[in-house]
Amino acid sequence: MVRRIDLMALNFYKKEPLTGSLSGMRYRISLTGEEENRELSVVLYPDEVCFEKTDESKKQYYSFPFSEEGLQQITAFLNEKAETYPEA
Repeated sequence: MVRRIDLMALNFYKKEPLTGSLSGMRYRISLTGEEENRELSVVLYPDEVCFEKTDESKKQYYSFPFSEEGLQQITAFLNEKAETYPEA
């Protein structure tokens, strides 16, 4: 189970992405977009190899607001996805 505190503070994403794993899936959260249109990008991929070596066809991309509310949404999203990953 991912908790909100596990996803770090918003300022963390201004410097680097966060990676983690949960129930056979890996995730990568990063900041994307320009100053006025920032978003948090979440990529899900199999827990086989690192993000850079995972085939692009196995990655699933999602976007969330760059805000505290966005991080709360990501927390719920990751826990929900972990229950059904990989999707049939």
